[in-house]
Amino acid sequence: MPGAPLCWMAVAASALFFTLPEPSGAQSSAPVPKPEVKAGDRWTYHRMNNWANRPEFTYELAVTFADRNAIQGVVTRKGGEKELDATWTAEWNAVSSADGGVLEGSSGLLKFPLEVGAQHSVTFDLQRPAVAGGRGAFRVKHRRTVKVIGWEDVVVPAGKFRALKIEANGTYERIDANLSGLVRSAYWYAPEVKRWVKYVYDDSYNKNGDELVEFKVQ
Repeated sequence: MPGAPLCWMAVAASALFFTLPEPSGAQSSAPVPKPEVKAGDRWTYHRMNNWANRPEFTYELAVTFADRNAIQGVVTRKGGEKELDATWTAEWNAVSSADGGVLEGSSGLLKFPLEVGAQHSVTFDLQRPAVAGGRGAFRVKHRRTVKVIGWEDVVVPAGKFRALKIEANGTYERIDANLSGLVRSAYWYAPEVKRWVKYVYDDSYNKNGDELVEFKVQ
């Protein structure tokens, strides 16, 4: 189904470059630059089931390589499962995800520098292979309008952050099936974290997301 793969989308999913955080209550008009991600940076998230408002599992993303063009990392689900590779652009837009998803087209949900009021459109295809004992293969096209909404205070297990909210709303269409509908995702990007502290995804069949548990960046 057209859900968000582990730790992208966006997508993603995802935005990692260093600036000083705004103090709580302040809202800066200055653009937020692309983060300077480094090998060894890491983040731990709860994958949330937002239908039930509870964590489904916890995973860690550790960067193994980063330069001006790409970020490569290893995603490890807590509980002893094997490490899975994933790749993003330098702006945390997914190229390939840990669950085998591959994106084609303009998948730039995050477009740096981030500036309040900025807006752009993206279209991309997501293809995922069949998983033994699990879901089947599928291919889905997303058409989104991305807007940088503004600064908000966000509380997650890792603490309270001043974060820039980015919404990406539009439609999805299964290319391999007669299925389509509306889709919404949102990111709360915190510059000092070099990534989002919270992410939500919502379509007709999926209502999930990520919440930051802990992080270590250089």
